[in-house]
Amino acid sequence: MLALVAAWIVVRREPVPARPAARAVPTPDSTITLDSATQRLAGIELFTARAGGDNALIANGTITYDANRVSVVASHVAGRLLTVRADLGQAVRPGALLATLESPEVGAIRGDLERARSGVDIARRNYEREQRLFEQQITPQKELLEAEAAFRTAEADLRSASARLSAIGATDAGGGQGATFGLASPIAGVVVERNASPGQPVGPTSNLFTVADLRNVWITVDVYENDLARVRRGAMAFVTPSAFSSERFPGRVTYAGGVVDTASRTFKVRVEVTNPELRLRPGMFAQVRIPTTDTSPTGGPIAIPEIAVQELNGKQVVFVAGAVAGRFVVRPVTLGPRRGGTVVVASGLAAGERIVVQGAFRIKAELMKASFGEGG
Repeated sequence: MLALVAAWIVVRREPVPARPAARAVPTPDSTITLDSATQRLAGIELFTARAGGDNALIANGTITYDANRVSVVASHVAGRLLTVRADLGQAVRPGALLATLESPEVGAIRGDLERARSGVDIARRNYEREQRLFEQQITPQKELLEAEAAFRTAEADLRSASARLSAIGATDAGGGQGATFGLASPIAGVVVERNASPGQPVGPTSNLFTVADLRNVWITVDVYENDLARVRRGAMAFVTPSAFSSERFPGRVTYAGGVVDTASRTFKVRVEVTNPELRLRPGMFAQVRIPTTDTSPTGGPIAIPEIAVQELNGKQVVFVAGAVAGRFVVRPVTLGPRRGGTVVVASGLAAGERIVVQGAFRIKAELMKASFGEGG
């Protein structure tokens, strides 16, 4: 009987779990394909590698408005929006009506203005009457002077009420009267932002519209302090937006910051670019190339933004865009000197190839996640 129990125990013994298979590790020349939604989420931006990169400062940034040609339009008083006359993308002229509003404060000022006008009219007629009586020697000079003072005071009250109305931007455009007034654009440009809806309560902190003249745009980049002597105000610069990677837009350095950021050891450089065809849009990612005096022969080594380089299994790699949209190839590279936010590629990359700059880390994460999934 004991032998049978022992045999049963041997049969019931649990099997030894199998050792998990080693997880796959992404290797150079691996490829990964991302759908369009994942690419948008990752903010993928491409950069075209070019030779001769060591004779120029290269940095990346985002195109912005020309701060001298953009205006945020708001109501200076509390009120309510009645109608909206301008929409996104609409071109407007200086003084163009953007919206109509209603405000009790504007109504009160307009009432003061009307009373001041009536006061001026009465005071003027009284002053003119006293002048005639004084000339006929019917009234003393004192009464003439008092009438003149009353007239001048009434005129001052009128100017004050008019100035108050003007200061809050309550123009008469669009038939403004009583508590109703128009909100006008102070500059010529395009409506690039709208936060206005009929019936909406507004106040001085409500930014209702942004109007920008996009015929001129800025791009500000960070340059390392070691390159301070290589860039000067007025220098020529070339901007290549990711959206137009085969084109270069000429510009000028209009500011080379005098203050170095103590954390990043960089200073700001602003490039101004004319944009007559409005192809450059604020928010676009772009590369800025500033030729410098310490030039080297054309066709030198390739320089790429440092943010494009990722480490994978102890190797420095970049992600090269494949012929198929959304497909990226892991490419090992040998790196050279680093300067001005760029790094020279000694080998592994050819001029004309497109690599990922913005979003490179996200692609690495997706690649690692896919590899772990294969091994599970």
